[in-house]
Amino acid sequence: MSWEKKLRQREFTKEREQRYLIRRSELDESLEEVFDRQTLLTLYDMLNTGRLKRVMGVVSAGKESRVYHGLGGSGEELAVKIYLISSAEFRRNRLQYVVNDPRFKAIPRDFRKFVYLWSEREFSNLVEAYESGVPVPKPYTQSKNILVMEFLGENGVRYPLLQEEEFDVDELRSIYSQVVEALSKLYAGAGLVHGDLSQYNIMVGRGLKVYLIDLAQAVKTTHPMAEAYLRRGVETLGNFFRRAGLEIDVEKFLHGVRGGERDVGGA
Repeated sequence: MSWEKKLRQREFTKEREQRYLIRRSELDESLEEVFDRQTLLTLYDMLNTGRLKRVMGVVSAGKESRVYHGLGGSGEELAVKIYLISSAEFRRNRLQYVVNDPRFKAIPRDFRKFVYLWSEREFSNLVEAYESGVPVPKPYTQSKNILVMEFLGENGVRYPLLQEEEFDVDELRSIYSQVVEALSKLYAGAGLVHGDLSQYNIMVGRGLKVYLIDLAQAVKTTHPMAEAYLRRGVETLGNFFRRAGLEIDVEKFLHGVRGGERDVGGA
C-alpha cells in the first residue's frame, strides 16, 4: 500500500476516535489542570485578538501538555499546545536544557513563570529553525503557557510519528536522508541541537515528508551538553533505523549532521 493511501486510511480510521476525544475532552475533569483561570484568560485573549478563531478537540495528551486542534483567522489548521501548570517535576527535569542558554539568562524560581519560559523557549527554537529552512511546524504565536503553531495533519487528524508506522526499505532510505538533512540544517543553520531526539518526535506527512517536533528541549550548539545530546539522539535514531532494516553507521550519521558527506543508509 502506498504511503498516500496509508495516510487516507489513517484519516478514516481515526475519525471516530477523534470525535470520541472531542466529546471526552469536554467532560474530562482533568481539563481543569489545563484550563486554570490564567490559562483561560490567555486563551480568550488569543481568540478575542484574532490570533485564534476556534479551539476544538484534543489531538494528544501528555503529563505535561495537551495539544488541541484549532483554526486560524483564515481557516488554516493550527495546533494549540498548552503546558500544564501542575507538575513540580517539570522544572527539575528541564533545568539542564535552560541553563547556559544565552537567550534566557534569568531562570525564574516560580514554577508558573518557569513553564511560561519553557513555552517561550520552544517558540523561539521553532522560529529559529523555521527561518533556517528546517522542516518544523510553522510557529504562529505564543503567550504564557500557550503555543500556537501549524497543525501537521489534515482535517484534525495529525500525521503519524515515525515510530507509529511501518515502511519499506526505499521509504526508510528517503526518510533517513531527510532526517540527516533536517538535523544538519538545525545544527548549521539554526545553531541548535535537538536535546531529546528519537523516533517519537519525528512526524511523516504526505510524500513521506519528514518534520521535526518538540523543539523545547533543543539547545544551542554552544551549550556544554550539545554534542552529548546530539550523539545520544543520533544513536537512538540509528538503532531505530537498524531495527527497521537499514544499515546505519552512527559516525557517518553524525558526520552528515555536522555538514560532512551524508550516508544514504544501506539495507
